[in-house]
Amino acid sequence: MKKLFSITILLFTTTLLFAAGQSEIQSPSIVRGITIVDSFERSVTIEQPAMRVVSTAPSVTETIFALGMGNLLVGRTDYCDYPEEALSIASIGSLMEPDIEAIAELSPDVVIASTHFTKESLNKLTALSIPVVILADQDSFEGAYKTIEDISRIIGAEIEGNKLTTDMKNTVNKVKKAVSGKEKPSVYYVIGFGEYGDFTAGGDTFINQIIEMAGGNNIASGIKGWSFSLEQIVDSDPDILVCSKFWGVKSSIKSTNGYNDLKAVRNGDLFEIDNNMLDRQGPRLAEGLKALAEIIHPNAF
Repeated sequence: MKKLFSITILLFTTTLLFAAGQSEIQSPSIVRGITIVDSFERSVTIEQPAMRVVSTAPSVTETIFALGMGNLLVGRTDYCDYPEEALSIASIGSLMEPDIEAIAELSPDVVIASTHFTKESLNKLTALSIPVVILADQDSFEGAYKTIEDISRIIGAEIEGNKLTTDMKNTVNKVKKAVSGKEKPSVYYVIGFGEYGDFTAGGDTFINQIIEMAGGNNIASGIKGWSFSLEQIVDSDPDILVCSKFWGVKSSIKSTNGYNDLKAVRNGDLFEIDNNMLDRQGPRLAEGLKALAEIIHPNAF
């Protein structure tokens, strides 16, 4: 379980690698077609809507399936596990170190990458004349809409993309209306804990925005990034704790010193959620917002 937490934290912290490597990234040649300005401010152009796509991020894979275009995927990472149909697609390896040779053998029209993608992998694929679009996670809920828009353009599914983002926005508006004017309980979102440290969503993250949109008061809103401390948690003694429903996290929290003394744990206000709906900045983000709001304000729905 602790190893899985470290993987989650790795996904959040690797955003820092992007800024450091932007100046060394090779720029692709420009041709007529569909042009996307990606998160590295690279103008990437493909001649026509992609028919063979390799995804190197769970959020990208989920988006393509949500657009009804899962048949275009020819490659995905080991961590692209939703929806279930994704598991039948050939894996190109890990998030940080995808198998470049395996990607090349799939002859993709485009590789769509995200936060974890390294400039080393980018330059290797560019050298093989394989177009790569990097759509790095943005620190806002609205960033998901932009990513969906870009992916829908790349694969020629703009109508489906518009419908998907419209449906998401409708869900968001319903949640905001349901929790409007209600008292905001203090909330702590558990991303990681134990020997590797305590991690949550700081005030500059899109998950903090989700907590606030769901009608909660994030006790970690005053920090930047993801690193917190048990002392800060104990001092705040939040009304509600929210953790992943996977890996036996809830039972582990109940038996962890410091956490087991929190009033939320003692009073039965420790709740589980599918953290992938919150951690992955993709099409399930609005669904995750609603699930979180139902935890924080169960009588509002």
